Amino acid sequence: MQTSTSLFAIAAGFFLIAAPAQAMVSVINETDAKKAVTFDHGDTENQHDLEPGASVEEACPTGCAVRFTGHDFVAQDGDQLAIEGDATRPVTRN
Repeated sequence: MQTSTSLFAIAAGFFLIAAPAQAMVSVINETDAKKAVTFDHGDTENQHDLEPGASVEEACPTGCAVRFTGHDFVAQDGDQLAIEGDATRPVTRN
């Protein structure tokens, strides 16, 4: 019984190590100008001012709207978005 308990503990520990970290929605500003990005979770909104080359990550486990220049883009954890040139919404990178 001791051996099976030890093997279970080792397997559980391996799973914790191998499991990926919580994925988040990532937005990077690839333009030469400062851009405002808002994460709309329904009951709360978080605005981030992104300098050129800067990025932000925020958790959206049940999905959220990412707003840029007045347009919403539905996102969920794991999405990687980029603001490019004169785009009116982020571009999905994954």
